[in-house]
This record gives sequence, C-alpha cells and structure tokens, in this order.
Amino acid sequence: MDIALFSPSSLFHDDDATSTDEESVDNRQTYVERTHQFLGMELVIREFSFHQMNANLLWPGTFAFVEWLVENKSKIQGRHIIELGRQVTGTGALAIFLKKMYQLDITTSDYDDQEIEDNIAHNCRVNGVTPVLPHIKHSWGNAFPNAHPEWDLIIASDILLYVKHYPNLIKTLCFLLNSYKPQKTATTPQPQEHFWEHTREINNGGRDRQLPGTERPKV
Repeated sequence: MDIALFSPSSLFHDDDATSTDEESVDNRQTYVERTHQFLGMELVIREFSFHQMNANLLWPGTFAFVEWLVENKSKIQGRHIIELGRQVTGTGALAIFLKKMYQLDITTSDYDDQEIEDNIAHNCRVNGVTPVLPHIKHSWGNAFPNAHPEWDLIIASDILLYVKHYPNLIKTLCFLLNSYKPQKTATTPQPQEHFWEHTREINNGGRDRQLPGTERPKV
C-alpha cells in the first residue's frame, strides 16, 4: 500500500460540533485525543493526527452509521462480527461503542501495523473496555492471518478513500464471504412420549369421574 501524500485530517477543522480537541503535548505530531458523542454516549478517542499510510480522524459517516445500527440493532445482536478498518483509521471507536452499548462479540481489524493495534487497545482501556477487543492486523489483499474465520457479519464505515485500493478490498471481502459456513443447528430426535390428562369433575355425590377421551394410554 502506498504512503499517503497528505493527511485527510487537514479536511477537518477544530470546531467540530461533535468533538473537542485535547491534544497531547508528548504526541503532538502523531495523536490528537478528542471527546466524541455517540448518541449520548461519551467516548474519549485517541486518533492519528498523521499516519504515513492514511488518515486518521473520525469521519462524519461513522456517526451516521452508528445511528443506523442503533435503529436496526436486531440485525447485529447475537452475531459474531468483524469490523474492517479503513487502512488506517486506527481508533476502534465504532467497535468500542457497540461493545459498550450491546456487549457484542466484535473483533477489530486494520492495516498490519503495531502502532495501530496499540492505539485501538489504548482506546479500549480509556473507555473501560477490558479485556481489550480482539484485533486482526490485516492489509487488504494480503493473505488473511486467520485461515478459517468464523465471523458471520462484516461491518465497515468510511473505508473507501483511494480508488486504487478497491481491488485489494474486494480480495479480502471475497475471502471472508467465501469462508463463511452457516452453523447447522443439531437436532436430536426425541423419543415419542405419551401425554395424558386426568380431568377431575366433582359431582354432587363427591365422587371423581374420568371424562371420556381422557383415559391414560396403556404402555
């Protein structure tokens, strides 16, 4: 994957209505830490202000996707999910929100870079997600680290930036989709059981009488 010629973080100005900047002095050239509102849930997310592979800050589409997922939560609950990062988002923000909101079984993935994995783990811990979310280091188009993936739902937000990366994304998606094997629900034949009902009717004489059709079957 080619090194980015510019950081798309420059497309965003500091007075974003959904975020406030709290830049770290020690990491001034690499990170910016901002507070984001995800439908009323406040998350502190450390983002890359610059990364040689791509960019970096959360894009507005992430928040729109969050709204859609909440409105359609029945489509994601109970699923085994992998989130495809956009090579590189490097924040894990969407997955962290879904984990905190619905306790979903979700794995993050992004460009094969240790710095990205460490940043996602940092954001998990800062926002109280422990243990940190499982993460897959994977550059689109390369061999997938897990030869037999078992995820049954793929989600992604704002991952399409450079058109020339689309073929590699398609390779990764094809591998994941072709590897999917629907789980078969095993059913154990149950022995035929006889059910009977003894209906009591109290007559004026105080005696029980078994009504017709309610006799207990002979076995």
